[in-house]
Amino acid sequence: MVLHHLQPGFTGGEVSPSLYARTDSTAYRQWVKTAKNCFVHPQGGVSNRAGTRYVAQTKKNAPCRLIPFVIAEDESYALEMGDKYIRFYSDSGLLLKQDGTAYEITTPFPAEDLEKVNFTQHDQTLYFTHPDYAPKRLTRTGTGVFAWEDVPVKYGPFKVGNNDESKKMRITSEAQEVTSEGISASLSFQPLIYPEYMVWGYFNGEWFYAGENFGFDVSAFVNVFNNTYGSSGFRAQNLGGVIKIESPAATGGDWNGKELRIEYRYDFVNPPNLSVVQTLSGGSNTGEVIEVGDNQYFLESDFDIFSPSHVGGRFSLTHQVPAQYLTDALAYDDVSDAIYSGSDWALRTGGEWTGSLQVEVSRDLGETWSAVKTLSRASGEDNLYVTGNLADGETLFYVRVRALEISGEAGIELRAEAFLQEGVVVVREFADTRKVLVDVERNFGGSAWTADWAEGSFSPLSGYPACVFFYQDRLGFAGTAAEPQTVWFSRTGAYTDFGHARDKLLDTDAVSVNLSGKKLNAIRAVAVANRLLIFTAGSEWTLHASGALTPYNIQVEQHSERGAGVCAPVMVGNRAVYVQARGTILRNFYYDYTSSSYTSEDLTLCAKHLFFNRTIREICYQQEPDNLLWCVLDNGTLLSLTYLPEQNICAWTHHETLGQFISVCALPRQGYDEVWLAVARNGKYYVERLAARMVNKAPQEQIFLDACVSKRSATAFSEVSGLNHLEGCDVVALGDGNPVRGLKVSGGKITLPRAMNCVHVGLSYDMLLVTLPVCYEYGDGTGADRKKRLVSVTLKMLDSRGGFAGTDSSKLDEIVQRRSEPFNTPIALKTQDYQMTLRSAHELNPSLIIRQTDPLPLTLLACILRTA
Repeated sequence: MVLHHLQPGFTGGEVSPSLYARTDSTAYRQWVKTAKNCFVHPQGGVSNRAGTRYVAQTKKNAPCRLIPFVIAEDESYALEMGDKYIRFYSDSGLLLKQDGTAYEITTPFPAEDLEKVNFTQHDQTLYFTHPDYAPKRLTRTGTGVFAWEDVPVKYGPFKVGNNDESKKMRITSEAQEVTSEGISASLSFQPLIYPEYMVWGYFNGEWFYAGENFGFDVSAFVNVFNNTYGSSGFRAQNLGGVIKIESPAATGGDWNGKELRIEYRYDFVNPPNLSVVQTLSGGSNTGEVIEVGDNQYFLESDFDIFSPSHVGGRFSLTHQVPAQYLTDALAYDDVSDAIYSGSDWALRTGGEWTGSLQVEVSRDLGETWSAVKTLSRASGEDNLYVTGNLADGETLFYVRVRALEISGEAGIELRAEAFLQEGVVVVREFADTRKVLVDVERNFGGSAWTADWAEGSFSPLSGYPACVFFYQDRLGFAGTAAEPQTVWFSRTGAYTDFGHARDKLLDTDAVSVNLSGKKLNAIRAVAVANRLLIFTAGSEWTLHASGALTPYNIQVEQHSERGAGVCAPVMVGNRAVYVQARGTILRNFYYDYTSSSYTSEDLTLCAKHLFFNRTIREICYQQEPDNLLWCVLDNGTLLSLTYLPEQNICAWTHHETLGQFISVCALPRQGYDEVWLAVARNGKYYVERLAARMVNKAPQEQIFLDACVSKRSATAFSEVSGLNHLEGCDVVALGDGNPVRGLKVSGGKITLPRAMNCVHVGLSYDMLLVTLPVCYEYGDGTGADRKKRLVSVTLKMLDSRGGFAGTDSSKLDEIVQRRSEPFNTPIALKTQDYQMTLRSAHELNPSLIIRQTDPLPLTLLACILRTA
């Protein structure tokens, strides 16, 4: 008896072998055993992926990250972020300067730090953070023109203030030279252990260590280092597997930036398989003189606290400024002394005078002055009493009065009420453990010692934010090494201002929030929805407010304890998709109205084999046209997930190429989202972009080749150049709509067997689809353990051409499509059913195999298998 089995779609995607026996599942008829170089449409069909267009080789022929920068639908850029640089790609290719060289921005991020770079976009500015670098921003200043700078964070944020009355600080102004103490430069690191490699060590460019055996012997490494450099004052320690190296104290400053390089090698001859560089820092030489003079300010402490790593960090000091009262008599162009004011001031005049007086204020400790009020008196008029408010609840002002060539003598009474003043300074130079040279960011209230001080949250010592985001018109940062569970918000609408009002927090003031979890789990990632979704190393949180976010209405809730990796999450509709801790699972996180709580699901549950012993390096979302999530794994495999949760569609497929995928991002184009890829091929690194699939149905316009280069001409040609990136490779061409094989790139070009008008040349790849075995239920039980034979199949195909089908991968039959087209003309893409008789034997688990080897589209909507 012949039985007919319909597989109506493929929305279950490729599933793990652990699910092959789940014939009872309603999803069984939507699953497939293998789905390579194809993707599932939300409607149920499956198509081979489009090829990639070659764009350029990376600058340093080294790995990079691709970052999207979207200005508008008709202007967007893919950023190639590599070893301390950024290059820009638009729809036209690599952005060039007028001299023809690549337009480029210099950054501080070396190649080994790129993985931890976090970014967010606001308007025409990209903000970047990294735990070891001060926040940066990239601003588009014009079409194809960009500016890179530090984010000018000011007035904060600060850690919890000092609560030890015995520890005090003050700010002084000196005109002298300060001699620094000698402090050792140092580094600490936990070495990577690779048992399959031997280890070589270089210090300051000198080779000093070669491991006797494979693997990293920490004790031997430390002993050899001390034997080699100990006489020069260096010291290495093994601190439970962590290696610490210190330079001589007296010359510590000379060793800042010197490198310890560790090479992991498989043998002595070939280049190292991996190099890791560690850098000494924090040193200061004995006797270094810091040049100071007038108006140089120092922050002093009465206990040891400062180190060279405080340079660039902030401190705040708060003083109670008493009420100010000044009397004086001014004649002609006299200028009074100045008083302190927090914002309000009052002036009363007396005596016999005529002319004008001018009230002046200084916001920079008397360096510059500006007029805020002018008073005039004519002969016989009453003397004056005026008040003023400088509309500033944070700054300390100097206020004085100037006579503007008056006649007579004006008596004045200038007054201001008492106030609290929080001064803010930024450390410029290290002097010693109790003294640093500072720049004044906000005026301080006096030079007296005070225990009311706080250290800044961001500095080389405390670390810098790991995450950056925008929420309710505030710039937000999250997670430093010193405060791993803290979130900071700027003032509303003032994205670099992290200050607050003097007496009472305003609704628009900056605010910080600490996640008080059961464990100290660092914040790894942040996503923005109607609430702020915060992912730490061990848990998931939300932060929100009833209405606009203010310091008084913030609500923080912990929802689960899964944990997240450092990979940035993406939003798919109202769901955040993030990489779970340890990097092997992709989860969603969303509000479930049925349970009135936030929940998450394992999106990799049915495809665990794709992630076995692998970690997810990067993800991006291509919304149009097929709702695809793209994942780059650490082994260079590219995965795609058709994700439409409202339709319960979660279908994985995997993609391979001649090489490895390194990075991925998506940019909007007219009518679709374009995927950009960084790819490693034959030891070189390239930027490529995924071609738009089925732009039209002309056979000659189909691009299903990787690293593809296209050439069109009204005059037929027989040579295609511009293929240097494929030098020596066997390639395939689609010439005038027909595959041309047996081509090899030599001298950056190929020669065609005949002249053609439209040619695409690139690397061939196979699309492979394998169904799960057919399984029926019989009257006397299951047919899972009974042999059966696939007799024939009906393939329902859409806009397709080419392909092979069968049950034995070595004996596949071509899907014949040529019917009435004239000879030597390309076969058109067809939408129809194809019936094929299958060459098969009786087997327990027969599967249908579909393979496309031609650079042409193939879309399978469904298949009907007949078994006997």
